[in-house]
Amino acid sequence: MFRLGLIGNPVSQSKSPHIHHKLLQENNLKGHYQLIHTEADNLGENIEWLKGQGFTGFNVTVPYKEKVIEYLDFLEDSARVMGSVNTVKIDQGKLIGYNTDGKGYIRSLITLSPNFLKDAETKSVLILGAGGAAKGIAHQLLQSPFKQVNIANRSLKRAQSLVNQLGASHFLTLTEATEELAQYDLIINTTSVGMSPHESEQVIPLNGVKPGTIISDIVYKPKWTSFLIEAKQRNCQLLFGESMLYYQAVKAFEIWTNPKYNLNQLRG
Repeated sequence: MFRLGLIGNPVSQSKSPHIHHKLLQENNLKGHYQLIHTEADNLGENIEWLKGQGFTGFNVTVPYKEKVIEYLDFLEDSARVMGSVNTVKIDQGKLIGYNTDGKGYIRSLITLSPNFLKDAETKSVLILGAGGAAKGIAHQLLQSPFKQVNIANRSLKRAQSLVNQLGASHFLTLTEATEELAQYDLIINTTSVGMSPHESEQVIPLNGVKPGTIISDIVYKPKWTSFLIEAKQRNCQLLFGESMLYYQAVKAFEIWTNPKYNLNQLRG
């Protein structure tokens, strides 16, 4: 019996229960996924409750992806690099933190374009935003030898910090990025711009983008952001936010249900 959950504030809007109950059913596994609204003062108490109740693991959402780390016993490499955790496995009473954002994104990208990573050295990527999601996605993309992975952000200081931390190619402002879109093969919006209830907002216009470019938006509500609507009008390939959401959940599900993700593997 897999007891799974999500801690955060708020959690009522989460699609995670639907995704994980479907994954349990598809894999003929018994289990339940529970939403656990958590106030800041109760974070440690709720984590101890999850351990005491025999939970297999849990997801972590805003605003606790960084704060939760102080309660964990071990961190997997990507979580350590990013300083952010969205998945925790409870193994022999120990709490192991993972971050599945980047790997989930790569899976969604490969599903859309199976050969995209095979000739990465000829391709350029632009990431819009320099927050936690940008860090996770950039970290994973940089495992492949892309020609360049550039990061553009409203705050140039944050973009520069992320480039320096991860070893990305260049940092630039959103305005500068808009002037050279034709050079990119993949453009990813990792900001919350365009999210409901501000659907009319768009992080940048797509003037000059090449037809066939993959335009990606991690916002999943609404599915059709202004960013993606313009991308369709410009004959680009579209990667929807729902896809990343699904595949990062699949990765978390594998961590909880696959025995290879255990303390011995982590220590090895």
